Amino acid sequence: MVAGRRIRFTAVLVAVVFALTGFSSRGHGHGSKSNGGGGGGCSSSKKRSSYDSNSSSGSTSGGNGSGKSTPSPTKSAGPPAHAQVVTCAGPGSPQAVLKVTSDVGTTRLVNVPVVFQGAGGVVERTTVPVSLKARETQTVTAEMTRKDKAADVSTCVVGTIN
Repeated sequence: MVAGRRIRFTAVLVAVVFALTGFSSRGHGHGSKSNGGGGGGCSSSKKRSSYDSNSSSGSTSGGNGSGKSTPSPTKSAGPPAHAQVVTCAGPGSPQAVLKVTSDVGTTRLVNVPVVFQGAGGVVERTTVPVSLKARETQTVTAEMTRKDKAADVSTCVVGTIN
């Protein structure tokens, strides 16, 4: 008698799991578009268009219950280069020295934003254009335009390179 209960409990548990994950006997295990419901289940990077809604390739899931595909965010590549501050501006030195390294396999012109900061916040912002070959590293100088403000600078920060 205990074995029978165990089998029934397992069958109920499997049915609950399928119900919670959105699997159904219709829709080939990928959610269903009928009755405006459906959802959950499997997802795929392929998108199903309206003309092949009855095929078993692709997916319409997204779990939103609307029967429409939810586009997945595009994985964007990182910035084309990165930079680090070698020396920062300060009293008597209205410039920062930066080491800029290409992170791509092609020659590119990149703009390196630099923020000169002081105790009161931003003292000045500038952008340095740098032409980098594939995977090349260059040392460049970011000059302040207001040289009289160099004494107010305590930190140099490199922004996102584009």
